[in-house]
Amino acid sequence: MFQSKLPKVFWSYAIMHVVHLINIVPSTVISNKCPYEKLYATAPNISNHCIFGCFCFSSTLENNRNKLDPRASIFLGFKVGTKGYIVIDAQTREVFVSRNVLFYEQSFYQVTNKSK
Repeated sequence: MFQSKLPKVFWSYAIMHVVHLINIVPSTVISNKCPYEKLYATAPNISNHCIFGCFCFSSTLENNRNKLDPRASIFLGFKVGTKGYIVIDAQTREVFVSRNVLFYEQSFYQVTNKSK
């Protein structure tokens, strides 16, 4: 949360992301299995995990957006029950779910206040 410099409004997304990670990490209390594996009797898929608050691009096109308009987004977490990622549009500050996302985990988007 501090590294991505997201406003405090997004703390709930950070907590949900941490809970998700805790549920897929093995624990010695339950025989070196993760809670997900104990509940569903199968190992979790960890190939799609990314750093919270990282810079990303989503390929969803909206009605009022042109092909060349910016599509910068910030990764906020995973949508429970779907294969989508929760992202926030950096320009409009709209939170939405997208399945096709390209992640840039080494960089973070700097959110600025729109006070003007």
